[in-house]
Amino acid sequence: MDDKTINIEELLLRILERKASKEEIRYFSEWIRVEENWILYEKFKKLWNLSAGSHANKEMLETGVKEYRSFMENSLKPRRNIGVFKKISSVAAVLLMVLSSILWMRKDVVVDSLNQKQEECPVAGVILKLANNKEINVLSDSLYLSGEVGEIVTINKTDLRGIAYEVRDSVVTEEGELSYNQIIVPAGERFSVRLSDGTKVWINSESSLRYPAYFGKSIREVEARGNVYFEVAKDSTRPFVVVSRELKTEVLGTRFEVNTYGDRDEVSATLVEGSVRVNVGSRFVVIKPNQQFTFNTKNGTIEVNKVDAARKVMWKDGVLVIDNEAFRDVIWKLERWYGVAIVNETGLVFTQSFSGEFDREDIHVAIESLCANLNITYTMDKDRIILKR
Repeated sequence: MDDKTINIEELLLRILERKASKEEIRYFSEWIRVEENWILYEKFKKLWNLSAGSHANKEMLETGVKEYRSFMENSLKPRRNIGVFKKISSVAAVLLMVLSSILWMRKDVVVDSLNQKQEECPVAGVILKLANNKEINVLSDSLYLSGEVGEIVTINKTDLRGIAYEVRDSVVTEEGELSYNQIIVPAGERFSVRLSDGTKVWINSESSLRYPAYFGKSIREVEARGNVYFEVAKDSTRPFVVVSRELKTEVLGTRFEVNTYGDRDEVSATLVEGSVRVNVGSRFVVIKPNQQFTFNTKNGTIEVNKVDAARKVMWKDGVLVIDNEAFRDVIWKLERWYGVAIVNETGLVFTQSFSGEFDREDIHVAIESLCANLNITYTMDKDRIILKR
């Protein structure tokens, strides 16, 4: 195998799905030693995580591909002896086709016209997608949503980053007649929604929530992608179910978050208050407050650990918490939180652990704190941060 003949995107896909041959694994082991290649792999893995699982989300995949394309065009430059970067302009298109085909084969999402949509101008901001496929930027100050979903439900803005559903009619329809909406939150943003039953939901960056505009008589079920926090309104007659990648979380009334970003090949559920049952296939665990359920998507193991749950979910109040975490995990968090790409051009491998709390407004404080601990500097170019010696 050599750089001239290998399709690196298809190779990385086989590596992530554990389908690579011994020869491909040997090639990958050498290839990833190059700093630019390591960066590319991390970006690819992030995008792959958006498409993985039984509830893959087309809109999040489209957004991820746009970010991946932008990163490839702005961050990585062809260098001597790195043949895979000679055709950077085509990487995102190839990746889109590969991942789109995966979603199509799963048959639980529709991915028609993805290539056409990639040529359209992206809509900035947090997107509310209604049942009729109308898309609304809910960060618009002049937005009025009353009446958007008919006679039964109205939608009102609670603040710049929040909306609330209110049911006008006391008649609740059967599940087969439900009308689904979806909130799609890009990197660098957060958003909240109060569902028609009174449940409050906070949606973190690079995450989404699909939910009925109003619930049926027997169950309240929503689909979450990424990192989402719930304060579920109590209703003993209608259990609340969150479907999120490999996890299915069942509650009656409680406070908890699900995290399906897939960092370190893990998805988790963390309980703040109440009791939840977390299902992975035929296995399930009932967790208690201040416990975190973690499922390793690579080896299939389950762990339940004691955590400070209230601290884990401080992101919903605009505070990013980094708690004794590795450099790579910190970079992932900062990129999502502030909607930037962070490129390490120091040529160094950092083994330190980091802790800190940062608000969502001032990225300079977070980056300067990181650099001070590492004795390095940085430069900023629009939405790129470059770490230097």
